Amino acid sequence: MVFPDTQQAVQLLRYPLGAPQTEDFGLTRRPVPKPDAGQVLLRTHTLSVDPYLRPLLAGRYVVPRPDLGSIVPGQGLARVVHSNHESLAVGEWVVGETGWCEYGVGDPAKLLRIDPALSPVSTALGVLGIPGLAAWAGLGTIGRPQKGETVLVSTATGAVGSVAGQLARRAGCRTVGIVGVEDKRRIALDEFGFDACVSYRSPSFVEDLRTACPDGIDVYFDNVGGEVLEEALSLLRLRARVVLCGLSSQYNQDQRPPGPNLGPVIGARARLEGLVVYDHLDRFADFQAEVAPLVRSGVLRYREDMSEGLERAPQAFVDLMHGRNRGKTLVRVGDLS
Repeated sequence: MVFPDTQQAVQLLRYPLGAPQTEDFGLTRRPVPKPDAGQVLLRTHTLSVDPYLRPLLAGRYVVPRPDLGSIVPGQGLARVVHSNHESLAVGEWVVGETGWCEYGVGDPAKLLRIDPALSPVSTALGVLGIPGLAAWAGLGTIGRPQKGETVLVSTATGAVGSVAGQLARRAGCRTVGIVGVEDKRRIALDEFGFDACVSYRSPSFVEDLRTACPDGIDVYFDNVGGEVLEEALSLLRLRARVVLCGLSSQYNQDQRPPGPNLGPVIGARARLEGLVVYDHLDRFADFQAEVAPLVRSGVLRYREDMSEGLERAPQAFVDLMHGRNRGKTLVRVGDLS
């Protein structure tokens, strides 16, 4: 197979200050990389646009932030178009660190092979990918919801929150969601089956949350941190569990805000535990075996916010960090036919 000499890519022009802007990024052309022995060449199909990129660009993530002028990092769904390793054949689908570009080189040991027969391949970046795994693992290992309990979930219509809420409801729990705007509240109720949902932007948020959780909460799946977390902590019941999954309220801030008052945690003898999804990658097959049939049958629903064309990636990221997305944020890079 003959490959082009150059490819389109999105490079980092400046580090964002506050909320990201499209001007922080720029299109460029770069050489198509050549795989070494034991590596594979990947053609990117769909990019996953994720909130963690914002703290990564600020130097507040577990890996160093990228240099200015480098290709924006990120995970993607890709196909193997050339292989120098026997474990992956040309034509196979994988998920891995592709970056915001058309072609990338991958180490098979760091790539996740995808079965396109499970469901539409794009779900490998959302409901059947790392976000879905985070929801499944966080509930199963930390939240441990029991029938009849109340489970509160922030970013209830997001890629993680929507799955967490649906899995909690399948466990026999009463589920309450937290979102930002009215149309997301309707999505949480009508599409994802939450029993109640409130907006943190409402002037009556505190009262609304207490009305929605009159007996308190047994599990809180937190994706935002900040003031929303503090209000949720005030509602903890005895022996409650809190899954600390994300801090989206802080990602656009240059300085870390003061922490919440943890007094209610002590009073409730509650358990707070951080969730790092990569600690659970060895359970990915178990996760897919349980959740994929639910997705395929339509029992577990999902939403995708798909943009077309690599050049749309910066705007998709900006929209995500302003809460304008309606579902898992994805960018389709190109036709692989």
